[in-house]
Amino acid sequence: MKRKSAVDLTDLALGIVILGITVAIGSRMLIVYRDNRLTDLSTFNQNNQTITASDGNPEISTPTDSWVSGLTRVANATGGDAVVPTSNYTATITNGNLNLDFIGTSPWNATSVNLTYSAYNTSNPQWDLPNDAAIGLAEYGNWFDIIVIIGVAGVILSLIFLAFNSGGGMGGGDGGVTY
Repeated sequence: MKRKSAVDLTDLALGIVILGITVAIGSRMLIVYRDNRLTDLSTFNQNNQTITASDGNPEISTPTDSWVSGLTRVANATGGDAVVPTSNYTATITNGNLNLDFIGTSPWNATSVNLTYSAYNTSNPQWDLPNDAAIGLAEYGNWFDIIVIIGVAGVILSLIFLAFNSGGGMGGGDGGVTY
């Protein structure tokens, strides 16, 4: 007589690995598609958006609209809306976020500045749909860890059941199921 194992979780583990690979490839494809569509989107100009630096810190980052495409004008809102010369600040745009750093402290260490910039219209379905899908798949990554933990717990429980089911159980009987 041959005894059958309690639970075979090989298919579960293989399924989790295949699902993880599929989700990773799918989310990467969506992000590449989304990013390639960015420059096809229409742009809009944001004029005189006031950004306040906390505690007088001259570093100002991330205007209200993400995916900034270009900075046109920086004005000292604290000092009568005087245009700040480009030699007095550095501006970098990384992944649509604008980071503005003043060079030196006087006279351009403003507590607030007015920015004029252009940004991509990311409410367009060409951007919004793959972006929402990629975010949804990224959220799946949080569940992937839980599924793996449940799979490992299942393996441990099946080993425990095999060990306790190997002979002369507490309730008498034949010591396990045989086929």
